[in-house]
Amino acid sequence: MNPIKILIIGNGGVGKKSVIEQFCYSQFIQYYDRGIEDSYRKQVVIDNEILIIEFANYMDYWGDLDYMKQRIYQEPHGFIVVYSINDKYSFNELENYLNEIYKYREVEEFPIIIIGNKNDLEDQRVITKEEGEEFANKYFCPFFETSAKTRSNVEETVFTLLREIRKYPFDLNLNSNSNSNSNSKSNSKSNCLIF
Repeated sequence: MNPIKILIIGNGGVGKKSVIEQFCYSQFIQYYDRGIEDSYRKQVVIDNEILIIEFANYMDYWGDLDYMKQRIYQEPHGFIVVYSINDKYSFNELENYLNEIYKYREVEEFPIIIIGNKNDLEDQRVITKEEGEEFANKYFCPFFETSAKTRSNVEETVFTLLREIRKYPFDLNLNSNSNSNSNSKSNSKSNCLIF
């Protein structure tokens, strides 16, 4: 089975890796080494179909290297673009990330979900839910507010993106139920694979 590749992007500190860890392992990590490039795999069942998802999180440390961005943006089948509801700057950067996706993919639309993370920090909120929805609607993207800490809307976000990816005309077999990637190492925490 060919994996569905998802890239999660956004400013440093918005909780990108925490969202992935929560989805894959149902755990919240508060501190981690931003210098480590991680990829994760998880098998899921959606609409009675078995899929393998491959997540990657790069944005904290590859900076403005154009050739790296071109290579990295070409691989995913979908993107999760993240800001933090308590960080105005991360919200203001969303448009730059979307413009880069469209630039490097050379398309005008693509499977993308916008999420406002850390909605458990309501007392620190500086971006309203309505502002997030308005931005996402401008780009015709589904929108969720999430919490990597409480798992709020984390699974819904990923499953919505998978359904968006299935609508897009990719040249890959997403309907096969046989896993052709037999070289992956199983992680004992769950059915996620990390490599």
